Amino acid sequence: MIELLYLGDYSCRLTSKNNTVLYVNPEKGKDYSKQADIILQTTEANKSLVQLHITTNQTKIINQDLLEIGKKFIYRDIQIERIAEDTYRIEVDDKKILICGNQDITVDGEDDYALVPILHTEISDEKIGTLARQIIPIHTSQEALFDYRVAIALQFDNKLILEPAMKVDLQEENHRNLKELETQLYPLLLDAAEKFHMTMICMNDGVAMAQMIVTPKDINPLGLVYGGISYNFADIVAGCTFYSAGGYGPTVSANYDYLRSTADTESLVAIAKDIKRGKHIHFIEVEIYNDVAKLVAKGGFTYFVQN
Repeated sequence: MIELLYLGDYSCRLTSKNNTVLYVNPEKGKDYSKQADIILQTTEANKSLVQLHITTNQTKIINQDLLEIGKKFIYRDIQIERIAEDTYRIEVDDKKILICGNQDITVDGEDDYALVPILHTEISDEKIGTLARQIIPIHTSQEALFDYRVAIALQFDNKLILEPAMKVDLQEENHRNLKELETQLYPLLLDAAEKFHMTMICMNDGVAMAQMIVTPKDINPLGLVYGGISYNFADIVAGCTFYSAGGYGPTVSANYDYLRSTADTESLVAIAKDIKRGKHIHFIEVEIYNDVAKLVAKGGFTYFVQN
C-alpha cells in the first residue's frame, strides 16, 4: 500500500510500498513517529523544529533552493519534480500526487491526487476540481489543523476529505468509507455546529474531541448548562467516535452522570474514546470538561453494529 497520513494544515507523510518515508512540510500534527528518508519543504516558512526529531544523517532535504523549476529528484522509489514556483509532483510507485502552493498552475489533470491549500490560494474553485482525479483539501483554517466546514463546502465532487491523523491507502480505487463519512456524518456535524455552536477538533479511528460554545439559550434558570444540552453534545461526539472506528448503527443504551456544576462556563469540551469494539456491539466513553479543564460530566454509549 501507499500510505498517506494527513497531519494537519500543510503537513503530511507519505510511505511507499518499500517503506520509504517522505514528509511534506513537517511542522504540525502529532504523529512524527517515523524517521524521514526525505523531507520536502514547499515554502521557506515550513522549516520547523519538528525536523530535529525525524531527521537522520541519511535524510534528504528538498526545498526551493535545492531543486529548480523543471528539475527532478529521485531517491529509492520516490521521485519529486518541481513543476512551478511552489508546486511539486511526487511519483511514488504507480501514483502521482500534486502538492500545490498558493499560486495558480496549469496541469493536464492526469495526476491521481492533488493536495490543495484552500485558504489564500489563487486557484479558482472551478479549476481546483480539474487539477487531478481526486482533490484533498489542506490548509482549511488559520488557527486549527483542519476545519471540516470549509472542506465540505467545496463545490466539486472529486474531493477526498482527510482529517488530521487520518490515514488512507492511495492505491484504493473509491475510498468508500471516506465518502460515507462525508455524505452521512458531515451533515450531522454541520447541523450540530448550527444548533450547539459545536466544532469538531479531531476525529479518527475511535477517538474524537469537540468543543461547544455555551450561549445564553443553553443556560437554565439555575444558571447551569441544561442537562439535555450537555447530554446531546456528548451523544453527538460519541456517535462520531463510533463511526470513525468503522461502526454504523443505532444506539442500544446510554448512561450519563453530571459530576460538577457548569455555572459560569463559557464552553464545554467532549473527549470520546472507543473502549470496546465487538462484532455486534461498540462501547464509547465520553468525558465532558468545562473551560478550565474540570471534569463536569461523564457518559457511556453502547451502539449496535449494523452490517
